[in-house]
Amino acid sequence: MKSPKNCINILLVGLDDKFCKSVSQELAETLQMHFTDCGDIVNYYIQEKEKKKKKVGLDYLKRKEKSALKECANFRDCVLTINFDYFKHNLTLFKSSAICYLRIDDDKKLNVIDRISFNSRDEFLKENSHIIVDLKKNDKHKAVKTLIKNLGEIL
Repeated sequence: MKSPKNCINILLVGLDDKFCKSVSQELAETLQMHFTDCGDIVNYYIQEKEKKKKKVGLDYLKRKEKSALKECANFRDCVLTINFDYFKHNLTLFKSSAICYLRIDDDKKLNVIDRISFNSRDEFLKENSHIIVDLKKNDKHKAVKTLIKNLGEIL
């Protein structure tokens, strides 16, 4: 994927949300940037999601999610983390971000049924990321070090 023009944020996405969030926090601290978890912003916008879903419907909630994610995408000089589903359905909002995929190929975590889902998600993220950090295990410090090196090459 071609590097973004006028990059305003660094967006980390992966298939292990907890690990991705912890890497994003450490990267932001290392680079002295702000950190935001896009999922937290969505949850702030849409409190009591299930209750509201019954009351106003799924389409309304999707619009509210998109609005919250659009706000995240417009932040400046921020390290963002986002889960796969929000990213997949709102990819175009993040065209001004350097998109980094934290790829962990850990066969121990996946069973046969999950492997099919993993493969399709993995392919999508590889096709839609500027930087792919391949890791054999959850090594936060190695991920941050590799990200900083690769970000220096594209920004």
